[in-house]
Amino acid sequence: MVDDEPKFKISEILDSKVDSRCHGCKLLYLVQWMGYKGTDEETSWILATKLRHAMELVLDFHSAYPGKLGPPSQL
Repeated sequence: MVDDEPKFKISEILDSKVDSRCHGCKLLYLVQWMGYKGTDEETSWILATKLRHAMELVLDFHSAYPGKLGPPSQL
């Protein structure tokens, strides 16, 4: 539990995008969850603000893909 919400372990961050449908254009990351390989729940888009506890993975993602949307400073 983090901030009174259940949390699951992230295996890696796969992609990033900006959701332009919402007010303020929110930065999202596509995360791969541990323990869900081969299921419909294996990946999901998560708001960048929900990944403050996983900054190392976010930084690793941006180091590997510097051209992807969303600099870590937006977190």
